[in-house]
Amino acid sequence: MTLEMIIGLLAAVLAAIAAAFGLGHSRGTSKAEAKADQQRTEEHAAATEAVAERRVEATKGVRDVQQTVNHLPDDDVDRELRAKFTRKT
Repeated sequence: MTLEMIIGLLAAVLAAIAAAFGLGHSRGTSKAEAKADQQRTEEHAAATEAVAERRVEATKGVRDVQQTVNHLPDDDVDRELRAKFTRKT
């Protein structure tokens, strides 16, 4: 073998190693980006679910108050409103 052939083989081996490293790096980057996108999607879904649950609870509370007010006599409603919803001086 000649020296030029050995240098050529060595250059080819180094080029193959560099190509494999570059390919592995790009695959790792795309996997990390996909994982981050999935995590953001899951966090958004969890936040949306929490908002929906709070909305349901608020609606239940409003319905309960409405039902309570409807069952009270008028003078009791007036008394409750005066007691709880007046400015304290």
